[in-house]
Amino acid sequence: MRKKISLLLVAALCCSTILAGCSKSESTGTQGSSAQQESTVAEGTEQVASETQGEEAALDTSEFVKLYGYLLGSPEPAFNDVMAEMNKMLKEDLNCEMEINFIDWGVLDSKYPLLLAAGEEIDWIYTADWCHYAAEANKNAFMEIDMDMVKQCMPLYSEYITDAAWDQVSLNGKIYMIPTSTPDVKAGGWIVRKDLADKYGVDLSKVETIWDMDEYLGAIKENEPSMIPMNMDNSYDLLAPVFALMTARDANFTDANKCGLVYAFDGKETADGVYSIFDEPVYGYLKEAAVKMKEWYDAGYINKDILAATTQSNDNFEQGISGISSDNTLSMQRTLAKCAENGWTPQIVLTDDANGHAAKNSYTNNGFAIAATCQNPERTLAAMDLIMNDPRYNTLLQYGIEGETYIINEEGKVDYPEGVTADTTSYNWENTGFWFINKNIQLPRASWTDDYIELNNKLIDGVLIDDPNIGFTFTTDSVKSEFSNVQNVWIQYFYPIAIGNVPDVDKALEELKVQLTAAGYDKLIEEAKRQYAEYTAN
Repeated sequence: MRKKISLLLVAALCCSTILAGCSKSESTGTQGSSAQQESTVAEGTEQVASETQGEEAALDTSEFVKLYGYLLGSPEPAFNDVMAEMNKMLKEDLNCEMEINFIDWGVLDSKYPLLLAAGEEIDWIYTADWCHYAAEANKNAFMEIDMDMVKQCMPLYSEYITDAAWDQVSLNGKIYMIPTSTPDVKAGGWIVRKDLADKYGVDLSKVETIWDMDEYLGAIKENEPSMIPMNMDNSYDLLAPVFALMTARDANFTDANKCGLVYAFDGKETADGVYSIFDEPVYGYLKEAAVKMKEWYDAGYINKDILAATTQSNDNFEQGISGISSDNTLSMQRTLAKCAENGWTPQIVLTDDANGHAAKNSYTNNGFAIAATCQNPERTLAAMDLIMNDPRYNTLLQYGIEGETYIINEEGKVDYPEGVTADTTSYNWENTGFWFINKNIQLPRASWTDDYIELNNKLIDGVLIDDPNIGFTFTTDSVKSEFSNVQNVWIQYFYPIAIGNVPDVDKALEELKVQLTAAGYDKLIEEAKRQYAEYTAN
């Protein structure tokens, strides 16, 4: 879950074994070879102009407008150059330009709702099931999406999107989000240093889940004084270990609402379909995981400043100051490439459940919303259609300036220009922020190794399974105050438990229950179960 969670492997892997596992879009959007993809990019301008000219005629583009958007993370050094090129095209195609700002990861949860509530000049903003979609839609911060307007203003996207996508983003029968048309093929996981494990006599062949990492983490702590075994941040990384520990014991548990409403899949469900964090078997797995986290925290395996830290574990790992990298299999490629550059030997440990399964990705994992204050929704949708689906825009925003931040090599694959690496580039492909764009029209990358392709084939061939809860989103209309109170308690009392920074796990869990109950947690659970029963009945 997060910025790199969505980066761009899926169908651009042109191997037929990869393509065989993709859904809907595979047959309609993915080019079958590198040569075909090169042709698509080269002919993009002419193709899109002919396909959209008739639709654009219905739009009033006589008045020049400036559009304002928000992405997550921070801009790359060459971002302004890329925006300048994009705005040249937008001026010609739609008589508009766009200004894009970023919300830093360290202040995401606090700044995101404040921006929307403050009436800032915003036309569109990144959103996802994990990034405030339901909460902000329920506060009317997003404009309801008009399907006729989408068909008129986003003809390329409309040809690509499926009914299932609209079902998944629907809230109380209404839609407030334009979801990605190409859900990612990915699972969570961890990268560890096999070269260091071999050096210190640790047998990583026995490491099948995160529960098996004790010896490795201990070896890093004892022998590598410049490293912290688990050097993590307060956003993406913070809850990853404790939920990975819980998942490895049984079903795949998720806390999508960040307030202790836990969903599970792979054959594990209560009669009501929703677990309280204190329901069994969740509570038993949580307590066991919390004890392990405390053991690791007390042993010095986890950075003491994690609640304030803003540098993610994968960045620390690449700098040689963390023994693990917590990431998903899409964005792991950057870290794996870094390992190759440094002569390190990586090993991936997947975050899967006791049955070896992980949930397939939802269409809601990446997308954007039109802000309720947007003054030009039609022009915004038309611009985003080009950004997502026109190969000229898509390639520019994903890879930057051809010849400067990327080239297309003789094999038709995207590569760095001579003398440029992932470390020295001014436009890191993994950090662009446009994770909702169409991935099936992108060229493959030269850095994708056979091992990496094999890993993704493994995901497609059996690890990833359908999540029966994927279309369920808990809406908070009737419990807004309780939801807000519970989220505050969750952060204050659960986060220390999740990282192991509590004197006594049992007492900390007891206090968590007292505080959640006082905040209205029981009412939240009751409402969630009511909604889930209604969802399954329909």
